[in-house]
Amino acid sequence: MKIKHRISNNWESNQSKIMQKHGFSVEGFDSIEIEENNVYFEIKPYLDKWNAMDIRYPEFTKKEIKDSLLSAKNGSHNHGYPMPDDDLGYLNLTYDLTNYCESCGIGLKQKDSFRIKNTPKEGKKRMFQLIWVNDEIFVDTSLFNEVFKPLGIKSKKVLKYKKEIAFENVVQLVIPETEENLNLKDNPKEDCCECNNWKYQPMPQGFYPNYLNTIAPIFKSKEYFGSGASAFKRIFIVKELRDKLIELKIEKINWYVPTK
Repeated sequence: MKIKHRISNNWESNQSKIMQKHGFSVEGFDSIEIEENNVYFEIKPYLDKWNAMDIRYPEFTKKEIKDSLLSAKNGSHNHGYPMPDDDLGYLNLTYDLTNYCESCGIGLKQKDSFRIKNTPKEGKKRMFQLIWVNDEIFVDTSLFNEVFKPLGIKSKKVLKYKKEIAFENVVQLVIPETEENLNLKDNPKEDCCECNNWKYQPMPQGFYPNYLNTIAPIFKSKEYFGSGASAFKRIFIVKELRDKLIELKIEKINWYVPTK
């Protein structure tokens, strides 16, 4: 594993000169990616002073991912928005908002089916997520019957927006949530001044710690992740299921973060 940084800034001429002395050519609005090493720590005081955007992320080898017995999803095909999408109207329709905090996004509890405009064309995006919804997965019914149903994973219907009839070719996976705490003491977190809850930075900082108990082939974390008004629970998938989805070319290997 390597730790890298994606640094973005609207570089002024004097800033560009300083960066050039350290081996980086930047001008105007530009981004660079560098490994976390001595050079990075030399320029970090400048980056902090300039308020440059600095996103820290891990880069794993394929072997590290393949060897992991449990992985967290950190990528997916997307297919449209939950409906209605005007003023986030899907929230009232799909979720119980009793414990929901508008400020940080924590507390949503699904009460009804998701509505979408249409489903992906046949043979494409057999497994997808909706924009704004990072902790639910939708699959075509043939994939569900082939892969997920034999593992004891259940499904929910998905409705066609405005017509209120269930799609025959797509279902939502019912993903259980673990009650086990994940050891994330070294991960940056964001506190909410409105509800006093917190969530962890969405970008992984390295290997995720492993769970003592794997409650299902696919399950959600107890903890929330996200930034701003977005909050979601991280989805974890066991090696056998992950490898099957990659083998079927439904998922990409770099969409997974290994545990250790």
